[in-house]
Amino acid sequence: MPDVVGTNLDDVTVQGALSCWDEVRAVAPDGHDPINNPTRAADAVGYRITALSPPPGTPVERDDVVTVQVVSVDRQAPPAFQPCAWVTTDEASGILGGPATAEPILDSAESVELACAYERSQDRGVESELLLPGAFPVDAPSMLALATAAAKNPTTVDGLGIQAVCLFNPGTTPPSTALLVVLSGNRLYRAVGKYYMRCDSLKEFARTAIGRIGA
Repeated sequence: MPDVVGTNLDDVTVQGALSCWDEVRAVAPDGHDPINNPTRAADAVGYRITALSPPPGTPVERDDVVTVQVVSVDRQAPPAFQPCAWVTTDEASGILGGPATAEPILDSAESVELACAYERSQDRGVESELLLPGAFPVDAPSMLALATAAAKNPTTVDGLGIQAVCLFNPGTTPPSTALLVVLSGNRLYRAVGKYYMRCDSLKEFARTAIGRIGA
């Protein structure tokens, strides 16, 4: 059983660390289950996991019952992370070839994915993302392997993290290039560039960000 205490309920049950279990149940402060009976107004706001049963580290079968205690997320709380600080707007502008803006997308304390969107124009931009351990059904190397297996002509990238690969994603909207880097501590850095951005540009973006995140 992975340790997901403190993380966002939707993040870890939809496609994250608890997504492989079939019998996940949640208990909100009023006693209702926001996973299997999402009928309260607070369900749209989101929940943070405060306790987990069985406890982390316990061997659990896929069809065993997993119960999480949750509380409502405070959307008015100040950001806990600064993902746009990993690459400054001046640095992003240099990589993107012109003045760029930066906007944090995910930066709350309970998020298992932190992200900042940089944009020079409608067809020139990068999303810079850090996925934490709770974001993976298995682990960061497995996510990289899955993405690589599904891609056409993936390119290994040297000099970044534990392992890195550049992928072309023609099926995304808009089409994109993604650079994925496995980091220590079961983390994954991902830079996604619009419209087939060159891997060399994404590598420069990733090197700058990882230098501040830590490899």
